[in-house]
Amino acid sequence: MLKSIFSKSLIAILLLGSIHISVAQNVDEIIDKHIKAMGGADKLSKLQSLKITADMEVMNMKVPISTIIVQDKGFRSETTVQGMTVVQAISGNTGWTINPMAGQTTATALPEESVKAMATETDLTGLYNYKQKGYVLTLDGEEELAGAKVYKVSMALKNGTKRINYISKDTFYILKMIVQTTINGQEVKSENTQSDFRQVDGVTYPYTSEVSTSAMPGTTMVLKISSLEVNPKIDPKIFEMPK
Repeated sequence: MLKSIFSKSLIAILLLGSIHISVAQNVDEIIDKHIKAMGGADKLSKLQSLKITADMEVMNMKVPISTIIVQDKGFRSETTVQGMTVVQAISGNTGWTINPMAGQTTATALPEESVKAMATETDLTGLYNYKQKGYVLTLDGEEELAGAKVYKVSMALKNGTKRINYISKDTFYILKMIVQTTINGQEVKSENTQSDFRQVDGVTYPYTSEVSTSAMPGTTMVLKISSLEVNPKIDPKIFEMPK
């Protein structure tokens, strides 16, 4: 009797192991197809910098935004609202902001939590090399998203941020992301629906993003890219906090 129970338990453990391996393989197969859809591993491995010009439509206003990113090193955005320019920047493990709308006309250091939350913005290659980046991915099944069939892939980042990726079964683009992170001691949940995918220098980007966040309940922001430059030369000094 005991031998029979042991044998059945062993079979169950082996089956669970097989299921785990199968799921892991399925996740990797999905990610491989996603990487190909985004331009391929060779193109993504050579992606070092981006310069983006866009307009954000929010509360019946059109707000111009310029963003410069250097892979794993720096991020800087400038947002102009009612003639005032808000600057946010990340350089390595530190960050700063100038926000005249809040009465801050000189550079002020960002809190550590804000820097950690924004640090993911310096990763231009997304799910490419996710294991080497320390991301943990799990396949949570399949769903329908606005009529499109998608894979639901959860991701845990090293900084504690959690993200759910809804990957199209047809194009293998990420059609939607739900991100949960902590900023200034508060849990913040954001949703980003992506569309109008275009290739620039062989790499695919969503030119339209519809964003909502628990930090601004009831408000939807629509970001539309007007120009995107791949691998421009960037002066690293622009990420440094002004003295």
